[in-house]
Amino acid sequence: MKKETVKNPYNLTIKESREILKSNLKEMKRLEKLKRAKVTPEYFTSEMKNPDNVLEVENLQTYFFTDNGVVKSVNGISFDVPADSIVGIVGESGCGKSVTSLSIMQLVQAPQGQVVEGSIRFATKDYVLDDKGKRIRVCKRDGNGEVLTQTKKDKHGNDVLDKQGLPVIEPVYETNEDGLYVYEMQDKVYDICKMPTEDMARVRGKDISMIFQEPMTSLNPVFTVGYQIEEVVYLINPLATKAQARAKAIKMLQLVGIPMPETIIDYYPHQLSGGMRQRVMIAIALTGNPKLIIADEPTTALDVTIQSQILQLIKSVQKQCGASVMLITHDLGVIAEMADYVVVMYAGKIVEKGTVYEIFDNPLHPYTKGLQKAKPTFESDIGADLYTIPGSVPNPINIPDECLFKDRCNMRCDKCEGKYPEEIKVSPTHSVFCHRIDQQRKK
Repeated sequence: MKKETVKNPYNLTIKESREILKSNLKEMKRLEKLKRAKVTPEYFTSEMKNPDNVLEVENLQTYFFTDNGVVKSVNGISFDVPADSIVGIVGESGCGKSVTSLSIMQLVQAPQGQVVEGSIRFATKDYVLDDKGKRIRVCKRDGNGEVLTQTKKDKHGNDVLDKQGLPVIEPVYETNEDGLYVYEMQDKVYDICKMPTEDMARVRGKDISMIFQEPMTSLNPVFTVGYQIEEVVYLINPLATKAQARAKAIKMLQLVGIPMPETIIDYYPHQLSGGMRQRVMIAIALTGNPKLIIADEPTTALDVTIQSQILQLIKSVQKQCGASVMLITHDLGVIAEMADYVVVMYAGKIVEKGTVYEIFDNPLHPYTKGLQKAKPTFESDIGADLYTIPGSVPNPINIPDECLFKDRCNMRCDKCEGKYPEEIKVSPTHSVFCHRIDQQRKK
């Protein structure tokens, strides 16, 4: 009798692989074309739902198109970052934390990685441009509101003359404390998901900056740290002189607590310790005076004592600059110490979000409770086994629209077999996505 062979559901036939590849290529080409589209600023200009927020992420979906199927790394998440606050995003490795930050920065590796749907609204101040598309410098004025003027000088300090031999008169332009020109600015709200790649350069680095988790791979080994900070100065103020850019770089190194900045500015990354390199990364992130700083596990590669210094530095700088911080980590201790608001992610979804007090004093989702139990405390019995959440994270390829934590949950109910739970508002700031909580409220 002939033995029947059972097909492994995880193995694809050649025909199935070709169909997946064909479908993926079509979708990737469509999304890449949208990034290069020539559109007016009005197309990606939006409005904030809450004017107190600096960032509003709504239904963000970031997928990776692979040969085996679509990996839904971020699968429809929504959260806000209020102005002058620290929002912590916490979860296991692979839950979509870093992909969320890369989506906000438009740094998801294309063409396989794409933001396929959603909205990322960011409140910023953009330059006012003239008819030629150039920035407009702010002029100094006297007490009567008249523009002050002066004789134009060349690079040697001599008067510039016109065709008639008369001195050329130019306005006196405003400068900031660093001696750099001040430009006219206007309030804007941009939807980053709609912004073409070329226009995103107006926001990235200046208004949104990022501190990566491994500074040795983020810093360029063939350039000095001073050169890499000066690059940001030129990006924001193209008319800056070499002396002004160097002075600004030294000032930023001083701000982040690096000793002897006049000497360190000429060092290469390999000449610095891990903690010093991370401070340089923070200096680069702060050079543009951003409104939002994304810190993607900034202390992962550092020892415990340096971790504490870097976290305190981020917190003190955030208060000085008045910026908001989106702190990504898997360490609940860091979240408790640093964050004002917490977003808990699992398998590309948000399972719970609220203030730091609500999440730690009244955790509602089984996954949030499991994360807290898994962290050792001083009250833990000596020699006792640490709590572990049973099971493993589900396969992210072609993931279904259902509760992805149900197979690991000790509170599972019949309703968990249905669609992904809807958001349940426990308070104006505390939300949870769980069928069990919904049933408890109805009772």
